[in-house]
Amino acid sequence: MRSQLLDLVWRAGLLAGLAIGLAALCSLFGLVVPLPLPAALGLLCGTVWWFLRHGADRADRPHPPELDLDADYALPHAQDMRVRRLEDLVHGAQPHRRMTARGLALLLGEIAEERARDPDAPPLDPALRDLIATARRDPAEGREVPPIDRKALHRFLHQLAPREERH
Repeated sequence: MRSQLLDLVWRAGLLAGLAIGLAALCSLFGLVVPLPLPAALGLLCGTVWWFLRHGADRADRPHPPELDLDADYALPHAQDMRVRRLEDLVHGAQPHRRMTARGLALLLGEIAEERARDPDAPPLDPALRDLIATARRDPAEGREVPPIDRKALHRFLHQLAPREERH
């Protein structure tokens, strides 16, 4: 590393000195060139010369882990179509997509209806019931579905999940 640095200083100094010497020679013939210009040009050319000689250091090739194509790795909830559909809707809830808070609330309502078939299921949170009821009303009535933030969505999904998937 030290030898490369010395080589850089030597090459840049040599070309800067030659450029200043050329500017001094030009001043003898009446052509005045400001000294910072040839000095900077000489340093730049010396650095480029050094860089072309030594090149850039290359990083070691990365060693990515082997791809596991075994089917047992798939998460169990990813096989459920309802979860995948909900993930698609939540992913689509961006300004340039067509997902709305109403669509998400209606989907939560469908999951809640399926959950209501279980006689041991505890009652729904009042906030979730109000959200589903508001989403099921006609949009022409003027009641907008409020935006569902991440914390509320996580709470609703945790409440709607079957007991065996909560752990």
